[in-house]
Amino acid sequence: MSTTSTLRLNAADDTIKSVTIFKSSKAEVVRQFSLNLKAGQTKVEISGLSESIDTQSVRVSGLEQARLYDVVCTIGGGKDMSYVPDSPSEIIRLLQVKKHALESEKRVREHEADLLMNYAKTLSGEHVLPTQMNTFLESFVEQGRKNIKDIAELDEKIIALGRRIERETEKGVAKKGSVQGEAIIILGTDNPSVVDLKLTYVVGNVSWTPTYELHAKAENGKPLSTVALHYRARVSQSTGEDWTNVSLTLSTNSDTIAKRIPQLMPVKLRPRSDGGNGGGSLFGQPNTLSNPLLPTPQAIQPQPLLKPLFGASSSSGITTAFGVSTATPTGGLFGAQIQNAYLPPKAEEVLEKTSPAEIRTEPMTSVSETPVAVSFSITGKSTIPSDGIEHQVSVAILPFEAEISYVVIPRIESSVYLQCQVKNSSEYKLLAGPVSVIFDDRYVSRTSISDVNAGENFKCTLGSDVAMKVTYTRTAHTVKSQAGHFTEARNTTTYTSVITIYNKHDFALSDVVVRDAVPMVDDKRAKVILRKPEGLADTKDGEEATVYRADQEVGKVAWEKPVDGKEEEEEGKGKFTWKVNIEAKNEITLESQWDLKAPADGTHWQEVMGD
Repeated sequence: MSTTSTLRLNAADDTIKSVTIFKSSKAEVVRQFSLNLKAGQTKVEISGLSESIDTQSVRVSGLEQARLYDVVCTIGGGKDMSYVPDSPSEIIRLLQVKKHALESEKRVREHEADLLMNYAKTLSGEHVLPTQMNTFLESFVEQGRKNIKDIAELDEKIIALGRRIERETEKGVAKKGSVQGEAIIILGTDNPSVVDLKLTYVVGNVSWTPTYELHAKAENGKPLSTVALHYRARVSQSTGEDWTNVSLTLSTNSDTIAKRIPQLMPVKLRPRSDGGNGGGSLFGQPNTLSNPLLPTPQAIQPQPLLKPLFGASSSSGITTAFGVSTATPTGGLFGAQIQNAYLPPKAEEVLEKTSPAEIRTEPMTSVSETPVAVSFSITGKSTIPSDGIEHQVSVAILPFEAEISYVVIPRIESSVYLQCQVKNSSEYKLLAGPVSVIFDDRYVSRTSISDVNAGENFKCTLGSDVAMKVTYTRTAHTVKSQAGHFTEARNTTTYTSVITIYNKHDFALSDVVVRDAVPMVDDKRAKVILRKPEGLADTKDGEEATVYRADQEVGKVAWEKPVDGKEEEEEGKGKFTWKVNIEAKNEITLESQWDLKAPADGTHWQEVMGD
């Protein structure tokens, strides 16, 4: 008759080998236990697992010749976890027992000193010879010194235990989560053997977020075209398990559960209700359904009614979805009435004759990109305690090429900013996260980036350039016109702004970006006419105009492109950008001028940023 032996293990006694953290607030933990199995069945009880364990995710591997009969994972089970040997409360209890024992021993030593002293007081010359007194005193001093030394050592041990109890108490308070999970594994083997059992499971209460440091340097005041992006991750966990010296992997996968392949269902065409085409269906038939299965009304636009030959009126207001009139009685040649003068063509014929303009009204193709999970293996070993605090680990240091540009908006601020455009030339996908900008080992600013795929660009500001000086002056001159018989009195105010940029560097600057704006007016009573920069008023979005002064090129100027290419976007209107070159130890002057023509009715016009 075979017997079943039992092995009881505490998860805290074994080091976690590896942890993989997912973006879904879950992590896969791998533990390894070395087991001495006897012949027959062995019941392995592993306690001290995280309370946030997914009980259905437990996997057992590495059994070699052993056989797996059963795996059960539970949480809690009514057990008092304060009795677990490695629980904080049990550790503190054992330390307090040791401390009380040392304090008791110290009291014994103190009584020993008291007894020795009291005995010495009882001695007198009547009972002790001088030679014996000398021997007693030597023994008394030696014993007293030994007693003092023992008490001092006990004091040190008591103090050390007290401090350790304080640390364990603080650790217990700081620790987040509990370890009430338990796994029971039934193994079987024909012969005694040693196996390295690998226990893998998924836990919750875990998170990681990317964070970055962009390091840039300058040489002789000129920013270098290479930067280093320190790719890091902030990891926090409250599983109740401390991850000590583990191999850590960060995954962008959002879930550890496999998804099902979607099922393709039959596709049918059915009439739909559309109030915009007079009730006509896809092929000119009346609709009977109120819930369409076809694309939205924008996908198929009804065309204007077709006029009969020579302008005879049509008696039907029904139009098909492809712009063909239905065959109700209409006026024929020279206005004569005809029946069924026009039959709707078949669907195939209509599609063949559809004009390019009609084709463009079809809905855009919906594209779904297959998501790809990226995993980052952290070099070396990492330690992440279960304290709920974010711990920063290094993922990689990525060298990038960068384009440095100088940007100034004098209307708002006189500082010239260094803007860095970086191309992600690595194999990594940069996830959205905060970026700390470090320039010449000095903290500059904090910004953020969105997801940046390999080969894409992102921008960061490297702070202001103190070797650049910018001045912005503005003047206004108003001329009033007299009212006539048919015209009202009007004021023409000419605004002139002058921007001067000084380059104090020992090197020339190219394509310095200077952004400005001419006011826009919504009130129909007023009108703005742009005079300078010359040629800008005649250009379209994206076109550049070259500005000259005394036959010397000042720079190029262009309207800023509307946001997202939307022509109706108000945000892009009125704003323009200079691109100028400034020689070393030199300056450049840019001038803009516009007229405001408005009725001379006492209205005061003011510029307002934004709305």
